[in-house]
Amino acid sequence: MSGYATETLAFREGHLGLVSCGEGARVTYLHGMLGNPGEHAFLKALANDGWRVVAPSLPGFTGSSEPSGLRNLHDWVVAASELIDLAGVTGLPVVASSVGAMIALELAAIRPEAFGAMVLIAPFGLWDPEDPVADPFATTLTNQRRMLTADPTASASFFDDAEEMPADLLVEHGVDRYLTRTASAQLIWPIPEFGISDRLHLVKNPVTLVHGAKDEIIPASYLGKWAQLLPNVIGAHLIEEAGHHAEFDRPEDVAAIAKSALS
Repeated sequence: MSGYATETLAFREGHLGLVSCGEGARVTYLHGMLGNPGEHAFLKALANDGWRVVAPSLPGFTGSSEPSGLRNLHDWVVAASELIDLAGVTGLPVVASSVGAMIALELAAIRPEAFGAMVLIAPFGLWDPEDPVADPFATTLTNQRRMLTADPTASASFFDDAEEMPADLLVEHGVDRYLTRTASAQLIWPIPEFGISDRLHLVKNPVTLVHGAKDEIIPASYLGKWAQLLPNVIGAHLIEEAGHHAEFDRPEDVAAIAKSALS
C-alpha cells in the first residue's frame, strides 16, 4: 500500500480537505461524526489489497473550513453533490458512515449517478418513537466519546492529542474537534429525521448495511428498519463489540465486509 496523503481543494469561499491512501480500484469513504482524523485505521484497512480510498471531508469537518450558507439538510446535500464532483469521485462505490451515510442516501435519491454500490454504516435519518435515537450532544464530552465507539481508545485519533504535539498543532487539533462536533450537531440536532423514509424508494443502488451491536446512539434494531425500507439491500451485518462508528472499533472487520460487497 502506498503512503497516506492529504490535500486541500478550493470550495466556495473556503476549502475542503481530501485524504487518500492505497493504490488500485478507487472507492469513496464519506465520514461520520468523527470526520477523517489523523491516519485513520479503517482507511488503511480498506486500502490494502489493491484499493485506493478517497475520503473528502464535508464542510466544517476535519480538514475543511467552517461551512457558510448551510441552513438545512437540502443545503448539505447540494454541497455534497458539489464535493464529490470536485473530488473526482462521482459514480464510484462508497462506504458512508453515520451522518455521512444519511447525506449519501439523500443524494442518491435525487442524483442516481452520484454513487455506485453503497456500504452504509449506522445511517442517521430514521426515527422510531418506540425505539428513539439518542442525542449524543445532550451529555458530557466523555459520555459522547463512549457513545461513539464501544472502545474509547478507538477514537483516540479524534479526541486525544499526541504526546509532544507542537503548540500550533494542538490549537489546530482543538479547533478541528470543535468544528467537527458543531457540524455534526447542525446535521442531527435536535431530531435527525427529515422524511427520508418517503424517498428511499428512489435509491436504486445496491446497498450493504453495517451496524455496531453496541451502538448507543442508533439502536441496533435500526439495521432491520433500513433493510425493510431500502429497495436493493444485498447484505446486512451486525458487528459484535462495535459501537456507532463500527469502522473505528472494528476496522478490519468492516473493511472486509466492504471489500466483499464492492468487489
